[in-house]
Amino acid sequence: MPMNIKTLADELRETIRRDNNEGTGKTVPKKKPVPKNALDPIVEEIRAHRLIGKEKLLIRLDDKTIFLLKQLKITQGIDMNKIISYSLQYFLQKHPQISNHIKETLKNLEL
Repeated sequence: MPMNIKTLADELRETIRRDNNEGTGKTVPKKKPVPKNALDPIVEEIRAHRLIGKEKLLIRLDDKTIFLLKQLKITQGIDMNKIISYSLQYFLQKHPQISNHIKETLKNLEL
């Protein structure tokens, strides 16, 4: 008997949903899946990145970033330290003016 009640309730919900969608003419938009191979080259570059330094640093990150790094660790198996190291090196390579500015500032301090 309880099975029939549940089935009737399910049918009623489906009927209401169907009627609402037909009346408004709206359909539920489907999200386009991100092609898996769009991230593969980046993930492979991060995996190939070698951690060669021996010095450790204590850094402070916001909760959102930590959450994302933990999810990346679970889904891709990439360590947080490796991602941070790769990201920082990539950033410094893309913006060499930062390194140049530091070098010039140090030269001026020694004079």
